[in-house]
Amino acid sequence: MTPTAGKTNKSKWNRYISWMNIWTSSIRYKWMLLLFLFSLTPLLAMGFMSFSISKSTINKKVTEYSEQLLRQTAENIDTRLGIYKDMMMQVVGNNDIVSMLRVLDRTDAAQYDLDSLSLTTKLSTIIAINQDLQSISFLSPKHYIKGIYRWNDRSNEKVSPFLRTLEDGSNFRWFPTRLGTYVDSLNSQNVHVFSLAKQIYKTSDDSPVGIIAVLDIREDVLKEIGDKTTKSNMDIQSFVIDGSGQIISYPDSQLLGKSVKQVLGESGYNQIFRTPSEELAFPLKHDGQRLIVNYKKLHTNDWIVVNVISESSLYKDTNRLLQIIMIIALICILFSILTAIFLANSISNPILKMIRLMRQVMSGDLSVRFKAKRRNDEFDILGENFNYMVARIDELLKAVYEEQNHKRVAELKALQAQINPHFLYNTLDIIKWTALLQKANNAAEMVSLLSRLLRISLGKGEETVTVEEEIEHVQCYLGIQKFRFNFHIETFVYLDEDVRTLRTPKLILQPIVENAILHAFTQRESGGEIHIRCNLHPGGGIRFEVADNGCGMEPSLVKSFRTHQETAGEKLGGIGLSNVDERIKLICGKMYGLDIQSELGTGTRIGIRLPYME
Repeated sequence: MTPTAGKTNKSKWNRYISWMNIWTSSIRYKWMLLLFLFSLTPLLAMGFMSFSISKSTINKKVTEYSEQLLRQTAENIDTRLGIYKDMMMQVVGNNDIVSMLRVLDRTDAAQYDLDSLSLTTKLSTIIAINQDLQSISFLSPKHYIKGIYRWNDRSNEKVSPFLRTLEDGSNFRWFPTRLGTYVDSLNSQNVHVFSLAKQIYKTSDDSPVGIIAVLDIREDVLKEIGDKTTKSNMDIQSFVIDGSGQIISYPDSQLLGKSVKQVLGESGYNQIFRTPSEELAFPLKHDGQRLIVNYKKLHTNDWIVVNVISESSLYKDTNRLLQIIMIIALICILFSILTAIFLANSISNPILKMIRLMRQVMSGDLSVRFKAKRRNDEFDILGENFNYMVARIDELLKAVYEEQNHKRVAELKALQAQINPHFLYNTLDIIKWTALLQKANNAAEMVSLLSRLLRISLGKGEETVTVEEEIEHVQCYLGIQKFRFNFHIETFVYLDEDVRTLRTPKLILQPIVENAILHAFTQRESGGEIHIRCNLHPGGGIRFEVADNGCGMEPSLVKSFRTHQETAGEKLGGIGLSNVDERIKLICGKMYGLDIQSELGTGTRIGIRLPYME
């Protein structure tokens, strides 16, 4: 992929994304799109179905109508050509006419043109019966015998094709349309005619007399038949061609005598003359136009009647229907857009108003209220709830403000109370140095331990201390207890270097150690041991463990701890193991805390699991 193509695809994708963002960012646009699609989709579907059905129906009906017209036209032309053959038989079967022709044909051969007033008069009666005939003439190898009008061009080139009729015996021969010039004593006229020729026989013995009768028939006759039959609002061209594709009759006289290829092209010509069917309809594209062509061969001769329909004319009514549908669709689209905008605004405006009010509330203005329009719809209910919520928030903020004031007063008092621990530290320090001056070393040591214990206990007001500080705190406590009770309990501390600086809730070891001192060794004066360990827990976090070899705990006490049910009025030693467990769970989470394992006469092991806190 070229860089230009990549940039083009990226820009198209960005436009698509921006378009999707428009339709997914606002409920107004969503409602407009939804309403627009729901109103327009059925209209377009109905219009498309109507257009398709009407187009198919019109196409079928017009095609059937065209085929019917074609058959009617061919039948009318066959009938008319049959009449011309009957007229020809009247001429060649008239004894008087045959006799006159035989006499005229025996005259001097040097005189090519022969006129006979008696013959002309006889033929006038036949011409009067049918005005379709332009002239009746007679030809023989020796003479041209004038009938009604005289041919102006009687050269051998024009006459010789007609003389070939002598080779057909008693059959009729049809000749294509030509422009004939006819003259008489008064005037001359040019007329497009097609001709029917037949050899004349004697009526007595049916022997040929060597003379050909030629009926020149006006081409307008075929044109009128086609016009009458195809007279309609549709643009249907009806014309006649002969077996070689030469045009016999056509609405445009300039194409008479030309090949049908000039009208239908090579493709149309091949469809007609390379198909053995007597009657056929086929689509054709010629000179940029789409056509439907129907043709039917005549029974009288090898001529073919052709009907040509333009698809633009065929679908004229359908296109008009499509235009009407499009106009209605545009009107409906406009109406749908206006309706969608109105409905979308009726829904989105209250929401936008609510958003503006919420932003004011976010900026701290709690005096805003949603003014309902008393429509009793969902937006009025939402507005009432919004007003209640804002009023409630205002009340709660005022309550919090008052509580904060009380808290600041309490903090001030607590700050003042901190003077007492500092005063206590200073006093203890003075006592320690006084005891040292007076050589009361044990008293000085106890004061020093008590001072360090208080310092770690009070700390800076934080809930957690380092593991090292927690161990130091419990060691200070044990040092004071040794001076107080002069007991012989060995304590062992095992502290991994990895956990020294990690943090732990403070004052969690001292209650456990105190519980062991007060309860575990009541029946033993020596040999008591307390082991304190702290290391990383395999499951994550850290673990303290306080183990003693004392008398152990009653199973009921262990069970009571595990179910967080203390016996009436009895704590599990000191401030209570359950209190330590609850503080750990409050600070670290419910998955952390104490677990107790104890056996009577053997000892107690208390584990503390804590999270990894730095």
